[in-house]
Amino acid sequence: MKDLTIIPPIGGLLDREHVKIEKGHVVHKYKLDNRFANRNNIITGGILSTALDMLCGHALHTMHDNKHATIELKTIFLASAYPGLYYGEGNVVKIGKSIGFAESILRNENEEEVAAASATFRIFSQ
Repeated sequence: MKDLTIIPPIGGLLDREHVKIEKGHVVHKYKLDNRFANRNNIITGGILSTALDMLCGHALHTMHDNKHATIELKTIFLASAYPGLYYGEGNVVKIGKSIGFAESILRNENEEEVAAASATFRIFSQ
């Protein structure tokens, strides 16, 4: 089984911490500072999408040992995201032999939902 506690370089850049890792479910904490903000001091959508993609992918990794790749990611932005702490949850919706589906949500430190995503992954047979 893969080491599910490894944080990839992009996770380190977003100061990701693991809060919970369970089969089909993960919780991460992110510290998103003004390096990721636009001129209005709002975290850019690409950064939020990256965190949501990592949540979905990590949740999927709890269900299998093969490599996988995102083939579709739909992100919805629900509120402005300002620099600070964020908590995200990723959940596997369904997994097959070659395709997996996951969802994720990102909340600020006041527990307000700021963005959500659904993702489809191609699972490789090694």
